[in-house]
Amino acid sequence: MKLRYLLVLALTLSSDLAAQVNAIPPMRHILVYGEAQARAIPDRFKISVNFEAIDMNADAARRRVEENVQQVLGRLKAAGVADGEIVATSMEMGARERYDDRKGEQVFVGTGVKRTVVARFDSQASLKTFLADLRTSKELNVSSVDTELADEAELRKALREKAIESSREKAETIAKAYGARLGGLYSVSDVAPQFQYGVREGSWPSTYEWGRFQDTDGYTLDKVQVTGSRMKRANLESFQTGYVTFTDKIYTVFLLAD
Repeated sequence: MKLRYLLVLALTLSSDLAAQVNAIPPMRHILVYGEAQARAIPDRFKISVNFEAIDMNADAARRRVEENVQQVLGRLKAAGVADGEIVATSMEMGARERYDDRKGEQVFVGTGVKRTVVARFDSQASLKTFLADLRTSKELNVSSVDTELADEAELRKALREKAIESSREKAETIAKAYGARLGGLYSVSDVAPQFQYGVREGSWPSTYEWGRFQDTDGYTLDKVQVTGSRMKRANLESFQTGYVTFTDKIYTVFLLAD
């Protein structure tokens, strides 16, 4: 039975390797990737507020957490946050201990009670209004503030279309330069293949970047510049207003016509 299992496993690995090899056709082909980038100014801000109290009296810890939660919920509503944009976790309660160096053992210090409130603001001004009156402590603290884009799904869809267009344009330009013509489409993926001839993701020479604009028909992406290195999506931890870079990449293998 064990031998049969090993044989099945070996066959599975062999088929996976064969599929990887077959990702590159044996006939004449051209492999390109299309990449599109768009810069957008975040228009939504998500904040996470944590609450925790520790007390020998479990109910006292619970009351302090609930008082802080209700205080923050009131401030969120005063800042104009809609009820549907506020999510509060259920209460967590458990024993808390600390290590005593003198005794060399864990010592019980009380019962801990925890909750978290996550809220989304539709403007930076309302977030600042909320933070201006928020008094933090070891029992009430802000763990993170993330920036978001309300219509990110539509933007990413437009980026995918532009990345596909970019891959086709690249392939046609390269084929023409070598006196060849594109044939049929062999494969397409948004996951980088393992190229047998030594090229690895990250060694490509340039990135195509588009600015983000909106017209009456929705999103249009117009080429802005070509840069000499790959650009990564900007860190979204800061809630300061500024551009955030979104990227989409597609890998395509075209056959060359005779």
